[in-house]
Amino acid sequence: MRLVSSALNVAFFTILSRLTGFFRDILMAQYIGTSFVMDALVIAIKIPSFLRRIFAEGAFNSSFVPIYSAMHVNQENESREFIKDVFSLMTGILILLIVVVELVMPSVITVMVPGVNEEVFSLAVSFSRITFPFILLISLTALFSGVLNTHDRFGAAASSQIAGNLFIVFIMKMVDPSMLGDGAAVATAIMGSGFVQLLWVYVPCFLMGVRPSLRKPRKNQAMQNFGKRMIPAAVGSGVLQINLFVDTIIASLLPMGTISYLYYADRLYHLPISITGTALGTVLLPMLSRQWRENNVDGAMHNQNRAIEFAMLITLPAMVGLIYLSGPLVMVIFERGAFDNVSSIATAETLAGFATGLPAYILIKIFNTSFFARQDTVTPIKVALAGMIVNVILNFLLIHKFKHLGIALATSAASWFNAAVLVYLLKKRKFINFDCALWKFLAKILIPCGLIFLVLFVMKPIVSPYLHSTEGIHIRSVALGVLVCSGLLAYFVAAWLAGLLRFKEYMST
Repeated sequence: MRLVSSALNVAFFTILSRLTGFFRDILMAQYIGTSFVMDALVIAIKIPSFLRRIFAEGAFNSSFVPIYSAMHVNQENESREFIKDVFSLMTGILILLIVVVELVMPSVITVMVPGVNEEVFSLAVSFSRITFPFILLISLTALFSGVLNTHDRFGAAASSQIAGNLFIVFIMKMVDPSMLGDGAAVATAIMGSGFVQLLWVYVPCFLMGVRPSLRKPRKNQAMQNFGKRMIPAAVGSGVLQINLFVDTIIASLLPMGTISYLYYADRLYHLPISITGTALGTVLLPMLSRQWRENNVDGAMHNQNRAIEFAMLITLPAMVGLIYLSGPLVMVIFERGAFDNVSSIATAETLAGFATGLPAYILIKIFNTSFFARQDTVTPIKVALAGMIVNVILNFLLIHKFKHLGIALATSAASWFNAAVLVYLLKKRKFINFDCALWKFLAKILIPCGLIFLVLFVMKPIVSPYLHSTEGIHIRSVALGVLVCSGLLAYFVAAWLAGLLRFKEYMST
C-alpha cells in the first residue's frame, strides 16, 4: 500500500469532513455565538469527545489494528471471532459507563469546569446527558473503521464524519432559528449524528461479511494481547486528553466566553492536523506494523521520513498562514449574528497561539505511531504525562497576563516539548533515522515559508478595506480568498522551484 497516495485518499475525505464541520460551526456561531449557552454546549461536546479519543481513536486503533491486521491474513475465521469479542467487550463496558456517568453528571461537570456560574452549570448538565451516549456509537464506529482500514478501504471510514456533520447541518436548518439559541436542538443533533456515522461504516462491513453480535467475550491470547495494549494506550490517550481538559478547567476560571473561544479556534487549526496527522496516522500504523513484523527496517525508516516530509510540506505553511491571517479567517468565517467583533478578536488571538504548535501536533501523531507499530504503548504515556505537567505549569504562568492566548501558547509549548522527547527516545532506541533527504528538505522548505509571509505582508494592507466591507459577506470572502490564494501560489511555486514537490516519489513510497 502506498503511503502518501493512501494518506491523500483519507485526507480528501477528512477535508470534506472539516468543511461540513465548518458549516455546522458557522451556524452555531450565528445563532449561539460565544454566549453562556455556547460555553455549556462546548462542555457537553467535550465530555464524550474526551472518552472518544481514549476509546475510539488513538488507544483503540493502536491496540486493535496491529492484532487484527496480523490475524486476518492467515487466520480469517479467527479474526472474525476476534471482532465479535472486541465488539461485545466494548459495548458492555461503555453501556455500563454511560449509565454511571448519566447518574453522576452534576459531579462530572463540577470536576470539569469548577469556575462556571450556575446558569452555565445547569445547561452543561442537561446538554451532557443528551450527548454522552454518543461515546458508545462513535466507539463502535471506530471498531468498524479499523476493520475497513485494515482492508485498505480508507475512504469509507474517513467519510463517516461527513455524513454525521451533514446530519447536524440538516437538523439545524430544519429547526426554527429561534429554537437553536437554547442549545438543546444542537445537542440532540450531535447525539443523532453518532447513529449516522455508525451506520455509515457498519453497512460496508456488513457487505464484507463482518457482522458481529453480542456474546460473552472469550479469554484467549488475542484478547489478552488486546487488553495489554489497550489499557496502557488508553491511559496514554487519557493523559493527552487530560492535558486538553486542563485548558477547559482553566478557561472556566476566566471570563465567560473563553471556553467558546478555545472551541472555535480549535475548529480552524485542526483542519491541517486532519489533512496530515489523522490521514498519515491512519495509513502509517498498519503499514509500519507489517514492516516491523517482517523486519523490514529500511522500509520502515524510509516511510517514517517521507511521512515527516509530507507532514511538514502541509503544516509549516499552514502555521504561517494561520498566525498571520488568524483575524481575517475568524472574521469572515464566524463573525455574524451572535458572534460579534469582540468574539472575533479573542478567537483570532487564540487561533494564532494554537497555530504556533501546529507542526508539533502532527509530529506527535507520527512519532506515537512509530511506537505503537512496535507494540510499545507505554513510552508515549510517560512522555504525554510529562507534557501535561509542562502544560499545567505554563498555563498558570501565562494566563494572568495573556488570558485565553496564554492557554493556547501553553498548549503549543507543551506539544513541542512532547514531540522533542518522543524523537529523542526514538533516536536513542534506533527506531528512527533521519536521512539526508529529510534534512535537505527541512532546510529548503524555510524559503517558501518565508515567501508566504512576505506575500501576505504585502497583500494584506491592499485587500484590508475589502476584508472589512459592510456590503456583504461575499466581498469579504473574495478578499480572504485572494489573500489565501496569493500565499499558496507563492508557496507552491517556490517549493516547486526548490524541488520539494516530489509527489511521484511520495506516491511510490
